[in-house]
Amino acid sequence: MIQIEMLNVNERPVQGLRIVAPGGEGHPNMLVLLCKKGYIMCGYLNTNTAEVVSDAAAVIGGSTFEEILANPVKSVTPEAAALGVEVGMTGAEAADKLNG
Repeated sequence: MIQIEMLNVNERPVQGLRIVAPGGEGHPNMLVLLCKKGYIMCGYLNTNTAEVVSDAAAVIGGSTFEEILANPVKSVTPEAAALGVEVGMTGAEAADKLNG
């Protein structure tokens, strides 16, 4: 099942996409937060493809949108780094940079 939710992060819209247990029962949800200039993805996904296609992306672990926004960034693509996204900042801070 795919769920889409509009979030408000520091007065800016962020579209949340949740794919519930894509690998079947017992698997984690796949989460992506779509911002104006890039996106935040959960640890289920990786940055290799994002880098190949020059996407501005950050990886943050979590099982809900709230956790993704509160948890620290684990890795970023060069394009996200150019927008000011840094490892260690919160997901909400990263969303601000990606919405800039």
